[in-house]
Amino acid sequence: MNEDLFVRVVGGIGTIAILLVAVTAGALLGNNPDEMFAWSMISAVTLSTGAVIIIYRFKDKIDSI
Repeated sequence: MNEDLFVRVVGGIGTIAILLVAVTAGALLGNNPDEMFAWSMISAVTLSTGAVIIIYRFKDKIDSI
């Protein structure tokens, strides 16, 4: 599998996982639709930022795999 395809597949799976976790967190933490949406957005932004930080932090180790 070439590197470009691998990055696209892993990125797509990671994006879906982040969105599923964010929606689940919103459903569990919110009492009404507005709160659910707010918690989902907060969770999505937090998880996405964390993923970007992890990728840049461990970029050399990821490249060596």
